[in-house]
Amino acid sequence: QAQNAGNLIYRNLRFSPLASWSAFVIMTLALSSCLPESQDFELGDLVVADFTITDISTDEVRNTYLLNSTSSGPFLYVWDLGNGTVHQGGAVDTAFYEERGTYTITLTVLSEGGHSIATQEIVVENDASSGVNVVAGGEMNDASAWTFTALGISPTSYEFVDEAVKFTNDNPAQSNIGMWQAVEMDGGRSYQFSAAVSGGGMVNSWMEVMILDAEPQEGVDPSSTVISGLNTWAGCGGDTFSGNLTSLSCAGDGTVSVSTSGTYYLFIKVGSWDGTLGDGLTVDDIKLVGGDLLMEGDNILAGSDMENSAAWTIYNMGLNLTGVEFIDGVMKFSNGTEPTQTNVGVWQEVRVEAGQIYRFSATVNNPAATGSWIEFYLDATVPMDGVDYTSGAITPGSTVSFPEATTMYVLIKVGSWDGNLGTDGVSIDDVTLVELF
Repeated sequence: QAQNAGNLIYRNLRFSPLASWSAFVIMTLALSSCLPESQDFELGDLVVADFTITDISTDEVRNTYLLNSTSSGPFLYVWDLGNGTVHQGGAVDTAFYEERGTYTITLTVLSEGGHSIATQEIVVENDASSGVNVVAGGEMNDASAWTFTALGISPTSYEFVDEAVKFTNDNPAQSNIGMWQAVEMDGGRSYQFSAAVSGGGMVNSWMEVMILDAEPQEGVDPSSTVISGLNTWAGCGGDTFSGNLTSLSCAGDGTVSVSTSGTYYLFIKVGSWDGTLGDGLTVDDIKLVGGDLLMEGDNILAGSDMENSAAWTIYNMGLNLTGVEFIDGVMKFSNGTEPTQTNVGVWQEVRVEAGQIYRFSATVNNPAATGSWIEFYLDATVPMDGVDYTSGAITPGSTVSFPEATTMYVLIKVGSWDGNLGTDGVSIDDVTLVELF
């Protein structure tokens, strides 16, 4: 009777592909508790787990591997891919990895003789999205891929010629135009912008490349961090030029990342102010290529936890000072509860490395502030007593990089104009500038 019970459990386990490990345990307990001590019972031969891994990746399907069990005769295969995916499969399976890293693949097989486990380690060199251009129509052979938006002054002229777009204006001109498209970007992934540009004779003119988080609006000139571009006031674009914008740029190296995944807008602005684009500015072969996901490194700011007030310098920007104190691990700003006009800057000096990507962050609590501002800046301009700080505004959560190593100033500005910071004031904590790799 015990043997029949054991055979019944075994048959159910053997012929049901959804059998679980608990059934195997039940079978073992039933046999051990019900069989007479004198009866011999053989489970059968144990099948030893083993498998091979073959890289079957292509340009279209990346980081994909064929898993092939070389075990002879098991009736159950469980694959653990080492990335959180565990499933019951067959002798042949596939594994896909979105992110670079080292993964341990485990195969567990079940046979008449019990279970056996084999493991192998695999190193995935790059993220699956590395090297993918998220721009459509970057070869400029499809004008419908791009939207052109006037930005509040006379539009810069443009036309598609020989699979490139050419911008022109009169001399002297005050013109501007935005060329843009929506792109999908992964949060925490680095992207590299590039474009082939050529022209000559530009005066008082610009080409600015930005990533916007809101769709551009007709008649509105957006303001955001310029990740790459030409600017005759900064010393590039005046002489005859031809090549990759990354090497010609004097306004960023084209490296950019976003903090959260979603739809963003690649925005290219071209114009002049009492100047000219000369022979015209030709743009072609536009790319925004995804790199590896960024990993956080060191925070290069001191006193981020607001426990060390000596790490920060307080200075006057021309109005009555907003009150500042370090209390209970936060930087607290206050200016009473009556309408007032105050302003204050709190800053520290920091050294940044060329090409290094940094993410700026801060935690802000302003429950009842009215007619007030809480602003953050990251710029090479030295704060000077009595002078308002307006250079290099930055938003917490955004990333930034610099073409060369230099000294920068992280500055927090808090104040009110005929308003106040409320009864509880404004508190700021966890101000960081973290290296990303």
